[in-house]
Amino acid sequence: MPIDLQLEEQLLLTEFRRLDPDGKKELLDYAAFLLKKSNADATGESSKQQNQCRLKDQPQERPETVKEPIFTE
Repeated sequence: MPIDLQLEEQLLLTEFRRLDPDGKKELLDYAAFLLKKSNADATGESSKQQNQCRLKDQPQERPETVKEPIFTE
């Protein structure tokens, strides 16, 4: 069953096939790292959070949203 690929995808595959074995391994390792990082971020497990703290959830007062009667003349 053939897969329909866009031009950019075909070019990426062509360039990947031209790489030497070390280049392919390096690229695949980096892709695996990005996938692992993406999955960790999606599940809420951010890695190595430094210098961060959670702010208290406080309702904001917004005086501009208070309903007041509008007087027109």
